[in-house]
Amino acid sequence: NYDNALGYLLAFLLGGLVMVAMLHTYANLAGITFRGARAQPAFAGDIVQFDCMLANPTARPRLALHLKHWPRGLRRRERRHLERITCDFDLDAAAHSTVSVAVESQRRGWLALGRIAVHTDYPLGILRAWAYFESDLRCLVYPRPAGDMPLPRAPAAGRGARARSVAGVDDFVGLRRYVAGDPVRAIAWRTLAKGQALMVKRFHGETGAEIWLSWAAVARLTDRERALSQLTAWVLACERQRLHYGLDIPGTTVAPAVGARHRDDCLRALALFELPA
Repeated sequence: NYDNALGYLLAFLLGGLVMVAMLHTYANLAGITFRGARAQPAFAGDIVQFDCMLANPTARPRLALHLKHWPRGLRRRERRHLERITCDFDLDAAAHSTVSVAVESQRRGWLALGRIAVHTDYPLGILRAWAYFESDLRCLVYPRPAGDMPLPRAPAAGRGARARSVAGVDDFVGLRRYVAGDPVRAIAWRTLAKGQALMVKRFHGETGAEIWLSWAAVARLTDRERALSQLTAWVLACERQRLHYGLDIPGTTVAPAVGARHRDDCLRALALFELPA
């Protein structure tokens, strides 16, 4: 027994070290709070970044934290995949931090964040403490823009195009108050510099085309998702060209307009087509 004194010393030292590390690992995670998340709409197939806000209300910094998307019922292969896209971060004392969690979007519609997991193996890397947070946040996923059909401009394509007078870039006709969705290049910066309200320059063009993006225009596409992808591509093309366009699909009609808000309304209608709102 006397000859094993160094062995006992090593065993007790390692045992004590593990017990102390267990306490520090737990304390490194205890008290962290989840304050919500936010995400911007994306297209099907993209990686959606959910910005999660975590807070450390204590006076002690938290080090070597890891955050990941961890829904229920994962298979072994899915667990291994999610382990590889874990986000590493630290939390300062009495501070909060926004950490992005990557979630794959596979189809259009609502994408729920669901459950996320926070874990740490600080300080030794051999013990792990973890906690789960549930979130009811949803992100809207638009159909993937795809398709090579030309933009409908004639009456033969759905409702076709109808000539009308639209805002153009030819003649300056005055100012109006800024409305969300107006292009930045049209803002009257001089009036803003004078301390006046945010105004937008108005121009008048000669004639334009009121384009209807209708379900009839994609009728030859027998696959519903392909048809929605083509309509999505048309919406983005019209918006890039600043065309006056409307959307007409079964159950939803969006009046012709132009701008970021109108684009989002059309994409939302396509994303939720025949899906619960």
